[in-house]
Amino acid sequence: MTERGAPDETDLIRRCADGDESAWSRFVDTQGPRIAGMARRMLHGRTGQAADADVDEIVSEVFLALLRRDRTLLRRYDPRWRLATWLGVLTRTAVTRLLRRRRRPPSEAVERAARDDEPARRDTRRAILEALDGLGARERLLLRLRHLEGLDYAAIAEALGIEPSSVGPLLSRARARLRDTAPDLEALLEDS
Repeated sequence: MTERGAPDETDLIRRCADGDESAWSRFVDTQGPRIAGMARRMLHGRTGQAADADVDEIVSEVFLALLRRDRTLLRRYDPRWRLATWLGVLTRTAVTRLLRRRRRPPSEAVERAARDDEPARRDTRRAILEALDGLGARERLLLRLRHLEGLDYAAIAEALGIEPSSVGPLLSRARARLRDTAPDLEALLEDS
């Protein structure tokens, strides 16, 4: 027996596949927590733990996968299946990839960089990740791509399937929300 996607979910996916920014924003806001919950359960089931940073990485990877290659995965969504089932498959793939990367022995360059990494830098990254927990999924993704992954506006726009001119205002709003929850990080949020 097949499970059918709800008509409003199917329409939302179709609009996202067509590049509708408001639909994508709604999708990220509504499905981000769902993906995070699935990722947390899968990680905990496979490793006995589920760090917030790992969950955020998986959520980001699922969203990026949906947008890659001109939103191919969104275009391939089959409404005969529930959206939760489809997202579960994508989340399981992202979890598996994360765990495989962790099992690979790190290269000498990566090991040296990890040894040389300043404790203050690690503490800063940890503080930013903790502060991001208080934000919505889209805001977390934007700030993570800009401030933790170091992507420029053009790369962020491409990853999120939005116009480059939209990135600045969206980042400004996300930074303002983050300042409300973590005012001590204000200096780190300045854009260069």
